[in-house]
Amino acid sequence: MRTSITGKLTKSACARAYYGKTGFTLVELMVVIALIGIILVLAVPTTRNALTGDGIKKASRQLIGLERKLRVEAVRDQADYILCLDLPTSSYWIVTADMTAEKENEVKKSARKLSAGARILDIVFPDNKKFSEGEVRIRFGKNSICPPMVIHLGDEEERMTIVVNPFMGVTGIYDEYKDISLEEGMGSERIRL
Repeated sequence: MRTSITGKLTKSACARAYYGKTGFTLVELMVVIALIGIILVLAVPTTRNALTGDGIKKASRQLIGLERKLRVEAVRDQADYILCLDLPTSSYWIVTADMTAEKENEVKKSARKLSAGARILDIVFPDNKKFSEGEVRIRFGKNSICPPMVIHLGDEEERMTIVVNPFMGVTGIYDEYKDISLEEGMGSERIRL
């Protein structure tokens, strides 16, 4: 540092002393920017998949959530709920067993769709009755029982199978289209969502 003859620091010497020692070099800034870029490249695809997910997994979570919700609400409200699934449009709505036809039509107009791209391929009920078109109605009774069923979901690339046990809820989720006979058991290989 420079001092004047009187022993005081000049303004330029003070500025150099204060500003000269702080700050980052260009190399340090480039390294930090490169590290941030690498982190973003690695994190964005994972974050995008976590936030958007693929349609078929979202649809399976939707159906599993509906199944659980309707079982609980049927027991709590002591009412029979009916999940109506329109297979061609992959939409659904919920009605009660005592609803009038006019009220059911009104509820049907506000039907919800499954996640984008996902569709219900078919639903298999006891005695291997398979429904792949039209409207399917699934009753959730006030005694917490629904019929056993196998629901096959699909999109352009993937297939998924959901097995519903009348006493335990969802018991199997397969990451493929799997023909399961309800009489032979509900399946043992499962995946998690």
